[in-house]
Amino acid sequence: MLLQKAGSAPWRLSTARSRRSTITQAQAAAVGTADIRTATKVKLQTASDCELAVSVYPRFSYNAASGGGNGTVKQLGNNKLQITFDPAELYIPDLNWRTAKVFGIPIPPPLNIAVRPNHFEGVLCLATGQLDMEFSADFDFTVGGLYKAPSLQVATTLTTEHSEGQIHKADGQRYSNGQVKLVGVARVPRVDDVFLN
Repeated sequence: MLLQKAGSAPWRLSTARSRRSTITQAQAAAVGTADIRTATKVKLQTASDCELAVSVYPRFSYNAASGGGNGTVKQLGNNKLQITFDPAELYIPDLNWRTAKVFGIPIPPPLNIAVRPNHFEGVLCLATGQLDMEFSADFDFTVGGLYKAPSLQVATTLTTEHSEGQIHKADGQRYSNGQVKLVGVARVPRVDDVFLN
């Protein structure tokens, strides 16, 4: 997703879900420190070069370029900024045959995963470039009109640091020269559905 001060260049991060663990990874081109230091509002636009890993399965490439939303920036002192997005204002594109591929092949057309954000907020330390964003969302899996699974509740910290779970691990990249990479791994609670579990 792209995060930008109004009228500025953006930065982007991406989200993704896995069956029993979730990996969320983002890469971005970000606004300069001077711009974000004085910002009170930010705009988020999702990126085209996202990835997602689901349990032991191969990684998906995920083009989330049509999403985004608006947020606010609050000065916390000590070179730290709180960045908050209203979930009602956030749109993350569905994962489907138009947006997701495995080994370069689109996922089958009836499959769809809708992402409904519930929370997206965190702190950027301008002195170190570390960014930690708390993210939670419901992921709704459907197969056309034939099947609708219970919502999967995914919660993770998207970070520029190291993130590791039972299966996945990833390293982010701190804010530097307008660039940031965020990663997150989360365990997804079981639901009352044999197929998803």
